[in-house]
Amino acid sequence: MADTVKTSKHQMPKGLGFLWEVSKTLASINDAQNLLLKLKDIFQKYFCTTNIQIFIKDESTSTLRDFVKSWIVIEKNQQQELVQNIFNKLKNSGDKGFIINNKLLKFNSKEDLKEQFFSILTESKNLLYFPVLNEKTLTGVIEISFDSVSKEVQNSEFLMALRVAMTQINMTIVNKILNRHLVSKIKFQQVMKSIAKLIETQFDLDYILPIIGELIDRFVSDHLIYIFTKDENGKFKLFWPLDCQDENVLSLLPKLTNSKSHLISKDGKTGLFAIRNEEKTIGAIAASSNIDKLSKTDIDYLCQLSAQASITTQRANAYAQVLKYATLDALTGLNNRRQFEIRLRQETANAKRNKKPLCCIMLDIDYFKKVNDTWGHSAGDCILKNVAKIISHELREYDIASRYGGEEFCILLPDTKLREAAFVAQRLRSAVEKTDINISEDQVLGIDTLKVTISVGVSEFDNNSDIPEKLHQSADIALYEAKRRGRNRVVVYDESLE
Repeated sequence: MADTVKTSKHQMPKGLGFLWEVSKTLASINDAQNLLLKLKDIFQKYFCTTNIQIFIKDESTSTLRDFVKSWIVIEKNQQQELVQNIFNKLKNSGDKGFIINNKLLKFNSKEDLKEQFFSILTESKNLLYFPVLNEKTLTGVIEISFDSVSKEVQNSEFLMALRVAMTQINMTIVNKILNRHLVSKIKFQQVMKSIAKLIETQFDLDYILPIIGELIDRFVSDHLIYIFTKDENGKFKLFWPLDCQDENVLSLLPKLTNSKSHLISKDGKTGLFAIRNEEKTIGAIAASSNIDKLSKTDIDYLCQLSAQASITTQRANAYAQVLKYATLDALTGLNNRRQFEIRLRQETANAKRNKKPLCCIMLDIDYFKKVNDTWGHSAGDCILKNVAKIISHELREYDIASRYGGEEFCILLPDTKLREAAFVAQRLRSAVEKTDINISEDQVLGIDTLKVTISVGVSEFDNNSDIPEKLHQSADIALYEAKRRGRNRVVVYDESLE
């Protein structure tokens, strides 16, 4: 062929070499960022390009976005007007059109194309745009910039290879966009399922609402998420996280009435989604961004998530009323605090009557707030459940273990002397320290396991005392001293600690 670059018998034409490298790269690299970097290298090698960018038009938010970093919106003062102009030119060109230096060309006759293409080139910067088509719908453009083209690729065969390569790249981009949508749907279903399952183990809204907030925050990563509840005066108060200075959210809250399931700001960047109890709004999930508009899909997902949150909170409230009279803690399966207080009076009475020893262990998970703040309340709940399992495993059948509150546990050891109780406490502390707690089911930032330690206080009941509460209060004083001394240790109570 006249246009084919002269090569040795071991070399292939430049156009085929370029096409082979592009095809190999598209087949072997899955990550979008690494893929684009490799394509840049190939285009630079064969076509002397200086840069490649891929822009995707998000019709639901009327924004132009970077394909690789989809959360980055191309602002109007950057390239948006230029690329928007390219979009308009390509819309009616079909699947054979492309643009070089602001002129529309079509892949018709090879020789005509070659002549037109290379006659338009400038000696300085050139811009080449290919459409990204999804079933003939223009969804994006590929921008290739270069200074000049070497003579060895100035032939029609190379242009045809370029067209084939761009078709392959187009298919890869569309598949990745569709895959992102599929992954988003899967994540949405997982969040819905997680919110629905919350009441299987927890009925306290102080725990449930932060977990709901964390789940939604991970899913809607482009927007900040806040959860508000209504106080007795009907005013919205921030519940999660600790602070909200977003004026867009705060000014929109009073407008969310009982008749509205959701409310979107005029600029489309802030949304409120009602948490309801029957026909009454009892709270709101807020999503806000200074950059991104909420897409139609985002709004639909958040409406469904807030509806599921409403169902979960209603059931939690109902179960909470029942659990007032229950004896077990829903999360850990141990005795709850109310039951502990009952058993405390019973066991101290038995100890006095039978002149038997009775000891108490109070333990607290070290830096538990840091666990919640770093890995989320769901991981925190996983820690609590596993520490409770360790406690149950290390005790005798007739020992009485309770979740006293938050991350604090209280254990009554009937017929046990102080020295024996201290030994049990050390065994518990060591068992917790050695355990890798599996939190993989919570899918927290790719972390599979966490380690925690406990601080422990031990006390013995004074048979001459008429105050049952003195037993666990003394253990609590010893626990405080264990924390003061550096945590992850056992301290036995004596009067000098008072």
